[in-house]
This record gives sequence, C-alpha cells and structure tokens, in this order.
Amino acid sequence: MNKNKIFGIIFVILGVLIMLTPGTIAPTCPAMADGKFMKCHWMGQAIKGAGGVMTVLGLVYTAICCKKQMFFALAISNVVVGIYAILLPAKLIGGCMKPEMACRAKTMPMLYILIGLYIVISIVAAILNRPCNESHQCK
Repeated sequence: MNKNKIFGIIFVILGVLIMLTPGTIAPTCPAMADGKFMKCHWMGQAIKGAGGVMTVLGLVYTAICCKKQMFFALAISNVVVGIYAILLPAKLIGGCMKPEMACRAKTMPMLYILIGLYIVISIVAAILNRPCNESHQCK
C-alpha cells in the first residue's frame, strides 16, 4: 500500500470522526426547555456537513491512481475545507456563551483536535506530492 492510499484512509477516518463528533462522540448542548436549539446545535450541523465533504475527499484521494498533481490538488483542497471547518466553531457560528456548556467543554475542543490533525496531515500530503519538473526539482 503506497503513501497516498494511507493518506486517503486517514482522511476518511478523520472525516467520519469529525462528522460524528457533534452528534455522537461529544454531543453539542441539548435543546432548550421550549424545544428551540442553541447556536451550537447549528454549528454541529454545519460540522457534520464539512465532515461529510472531508470523508468524500478522502475517498476520492484513496481512489485516484498515479497522478501526483491530483494528489497535490486534493491535499490543498483538504487544507481549505479544514480551515473552513475550524472556523465554524471558532468564528463563523460558534457555541454557547458559558464555558461550562457541553459544546464549549467537550465538542469544540474535540473538533479543534481532529480538524487540526486533518489540516496538518493534509499539509504533509501536499508537501510530499508537490509538483516537480523533469529535472526533479520541486517548486
């Protein structure tokens, strides 16, 4: 098994873990007494979507054969999706105001760790698959 298949499998695993975190692994805050959801619920829904995209990108990464430029492009797209996913809880949607709430205490730290790993591994994959010219000098 070559390094790109291993990267693809890692991307799939991390994508699935990110997708499952807000609902199963480290759930966001429950609905309020009146049945309305807090904003962390919607952050969790958006993270599930981003995790699904990460999983699909990992599957595509695993399925591609022999095109270094494609691996490089997919790794760069993984970085972009990872940055978007980390911005969802950090700035774009956020979580509850109180630090003792479930989303702040469990969900968001778990997401930061998983998405951070996803971004770092994507950067490593991009570096290892960067385009080279005929004289094997990489740009």
